[in-house]
Amino acid sequence: MKAVFLALGTLGLQAEPPAVPPPIPATTPGGLPCDAKDHQPLLLGPTTAKEILAHRAVFRDTVAGIQLPAELTARWKAVRRPLTLVAVFGSWCGDSQYQLPDLLALEAEPSSFIEVHYLGVYRDKLLTEAQWPKGCAPQPVVRVPTFYLFATQPGGGQKLVGTVVENPPRAGERMAEALVELVETAAKD
Repeated sequence: MKAVFLALGTLGLQAEPPAVPPPIPATTPGGLPCDAKDHQPLLLGPTTAKEILAHRAVFRDTVAGIQLPAELTARWKAVRRPLTLVAVFGSWCGDSQYQLPDLLALEAEPSSFIEVHYLGVYRDKLLTEAQWPKGCAPQPVVRVPTFYLFATQPGGGQKLVGTVVENPPRAGERMAEALVELVETAAKD
């Protein structure tokens, strides 16, 4: 038996330890880190709608094809309670590439009461406390995209009042509809 293990070891056929996810790889010539899996640049930490649209063509192309109903954008702009919407996404993630453009399209019609923040994460989905918007308590991120809605409290603090995780809650619903319903519900409380 020892001879068999010795022979397998000599041939390099011994069991390998489980793979450990690699650290975030080197950066691109533009300074962005690259994803170890698809070798594409990553957006990590706080970013903007403009940076997301410039980052990968899939975001630009998807937003360009979105035609939000005027009634939906009117409801978005009609919210009159100060809210902070934090979108945690992965620029590498197919669900983020599909769902995030609805928020980007909504934000093209800005609401003076809804402050939108975008936080890009790596595959480990970790964010530091400092990356979260001021006053918003860091939240655990299990899936991306996740949209966290905070309501401004008396004194300026933020309280988590709702989330949409990965996909709209109802089958056939667009993310834009789910987000508008989320902010409307919070605005009524």
